[in-house]
Amino acid sequence: MQENELITTRDLFDACSVLFGTDINVSTDFLKYLHTSGLKAAYRKRALETHPDRSALLAESEVSLEERFKELNLAYERLNSFIKYPWKYPHRIHAVHKNTEPGSAGRKRRTYEAHDQRRQRNNIHEGYSHCMSDHFWRGNLPGKKLLIGRFLYYSGIISMRSLIEAIVWQKSQRPLVGKIAAHWNWLDQDDIRSILTRRIPGEMFCESALRCGYINLHQLRLLLWRQRMLQPRIGGFFISQNIVTPREMEHIVVQLLTHNRKYWRM
Repeated sequence: MQENELITTRDLFDACSVLFGTDINVSTDFLKYLHTSGLKAAYRKRALETHPDRSALLAESEVSLEERFKELNLAYERLNSFIKYPWKYPHRIHAVHKNTEPGSAGRKRRTYEAHDQRRQRNNIHEGYSHCMSDHFWRGNLPGKKLLIGRFLYYSGIISMRSLIEAIVWQKSQRPLVGKIAAHWNWLDQDDIRSILTRRIPGEMFCESALRCGYINLHQLRLLLWRQRMLQPRIGGFFISQNIVTPREMEHIVVQLLTHNRKYWRM
């Protein structure tokens, strides 16, 4: 692994893409509110898709899976280290998590070893990280159409951390596009194996299938539509976490529709 001083913001963004997929809008805000629980959930899901021991089940060569699994572990190590020890990184990256370092601005910064000992005694770092991750929006609703998760955040009902955890949860429950295509007899196991072998690092399976000519654009749209239909509704996460009740969610959905009607033509 590189020395921390050589790791850039782009390296962390790329690591997020490996763990959470390229359809996630990665930004400094995403890094700011990234939490250990969400990172572990994404890692477990990706590990099932890339572990060399599952080569027969995944219909992919062990060599190809080993490379992807190494890439996954490197991404996890980078992000996990950043969450735990953000002050070890260059200022431009550390600034994203600057409030996680204990001590006042005027106090001399402790050495890494001394801080690790303190962290083991009183878990202070997690406390700071938790408070920072529980940021609630205090402004007005944006003047544009919103999805339910962002509407809850911009309404001040959920924190940014809860929103990210909900996105990760929903993504982890999402059925694989390859399985849907196989169920529809658009792809067989040989096709899936070939697509996975030819996939460019960071490229989604469906993007690789389209690029390699196994599916057309119309089929891609249908597959992604079906995937969205089969994934659990993100509102279910907030209900399961007792953030809102089912009845409150019904009222929130009505409010969301009222808000979005103002911007249907945008």
